[in-house]
Amino acid sequence: AFRLPLTSDAYELLFSSKSRVSYIIALILVDLLTPLIIKRWVLCANHTEPVKGFLGRYLRRKLIEIEIERNIRNNDLVKIIDWIPKMWHHLNSFLETHSSSDVTIGPRLFLPCPMDVEGSRVWFMDLWNYSLVPYILEAVREGLQMYGKRTPWEDPSKWVLDSYPWSSASLPQESPALLQLRPEDVGYESCTSTKEATTSKHIPQTDTEGDPLMNMLMKLQEAANYSSTQSCDSESTSHHEDILDSSLESTL
Repeated sequence: AFRLPLTSDAYELLFSSKSRVSYIIALILVDLLTPLIIKRWVLCANHTEPVKGFLGRYLRRKLIEIEIERNIRNNDLVKIIDWIPKMWHHLNSFLETHSSSDVTIGPRLFLPCPMDVEGSRVWFMDLWNYSLVPYILEAVREGLQMYGKRTPWEDPSKWVLDSYPWSSASLPQESPALLQLRPEDVGYESCTSTKEATTSKHIPQTDTEGDPLMNMLMKLQEAANYSSTQSCDSESTSHHEDILDSSLESTL
């Protein structure tokens, strides 16, 4: 065993012609490192790089490998591969809107996408109906209970159907339809937003301000309360003065 003072010496030894098979065994002195350096969390959020663009890069690389292997380029498949990352980002935006970024979906579910048109269509139908929709419904339901309604409801399946990359003419008649995410499935209609609750509290005040008779009655009530308060204060003051006078006379 020997120590290499520089990393460049290791590469020089590795690519040297003196040895047919070269390898490097690297050791590290744990005592020289603090626990903070040894154990460190690296946050990779779904809405930031490198995770945000990972799915697109991964699928394009798979597509290029298939095109080189088959020596053919399928424009329909290219369209599908470009669409899947956009759909993934749209779903995560929906989850962030009605819940939080903590419940967004990672790219792992979309990595096994088959590199053929029909296979990718069947794969996506199963993924949407049996994995994505149940998870989104549960995540949004919990988000509404925690944060309430923050924006109007927009079914993400509408965006999926509007931008669907597979040709509808090639779909078999017996194929299952994409499930929709209805607001009643997550209790959206029964959930009251903070803005609506605040507005409802101000409605009686607005109606009162617009009624002149009610305004006059309120002013009369305030005047009566004020006069009664003044009379009570004057009575208590005069009574207190009488007590002081009587005590002063007894002292004299």
